[in-house]
Amino acid sequence: MAFRVRRLLRLDAARKSTAQALVELAIILPIFLGIVAVLFQFGILFVAFLTIVHQTRDIGRYVAVHPDMIDGTNCLTANSLWKQVCDDAPIVIDKNLITSVTFVQPCATLTAQKCPLRLAGAPVHVNLQYNAASIIFLPTKFRLGPWLNVAMPTGLPSYDYYVMVEPH
Repeated sequence: MAFRVRRLLRLDAARKSTAQALVELAIILPIFLGIVAVLFQFGILFVAFLTIVHQTRDIGRYVAVHPDMIDGTNCLTANSLWKQVCDDAPIVIDKNLITSVTFVQPCATLTAQKCPLRLAGAPVHVNLQYNAASIIFLPTKFRLGPWLNVAMPTGLPSYDYYVMVEPH
């Protein structure tokens, strides 16, 4: 008889332990899933930023070797550096969301098939901006109580690259 009572007490303790673990999981799981979602979001933004960095460097090197091209105003401008950016854009970023590509030594028109400001040895500054709002899947602003206000970035910082034109 005493054996049965001890066995029932052990089963009751095992049930309580299982219920306690289930309650702890129910408390921790939403927090854990929220942290994982935020990590995925920042990972996606980081990959997009690295892509923009590499794209800016690529177009900077292209300008250094091919300085006699006009800048262009969008992806549709034929034989322009902006079109080169759009054609060379990796699949990770949407070329339609590149909001600005600026070149300091600008070249709006060619004079005798040459860009007058991009002479050999001249510095060229390339700046590329990207609107990352479409790749954000989490809310950009949320509040936890009266003391914690969190805001996610809606855009990536622009990236600058400096290069010198090679002799041609």
